[in-house]
Amino acid sequence: MSNDKGMLVLTSLVAVGIFVVAGIAAYLQSIVVWPLVVIGLIFIPFILLQDKVKFAHLAEKLEHIAFFITLVVIIVGFLIVYTPV
Repeated sequence: MSNDKGMLVLTSLVAVGIFVVAGIAAYLQSIVVWPLVVIGLIFIPFILLQDKVKFAHLAEKLEHIAFFITLVVIIVGFLIVYTPV
């Protein structure tokens, strides 16, 4: 159990790192990076609350939704790129 909590802390540190780096990049470069900041802010509470069963199920459902959305975007991207003109 102690090992799981350590991994949870490390994972949440990664999420905080994503938030900080994306914020710095957005401030210095472009507003285009702001969605990464928002995604990092959304995932930080989910990672910190993974030890609760309710949040674990919600995070897993969100993971399945994100996978499906990513798959659809990849398929649409290939259709757009490889459509004959």
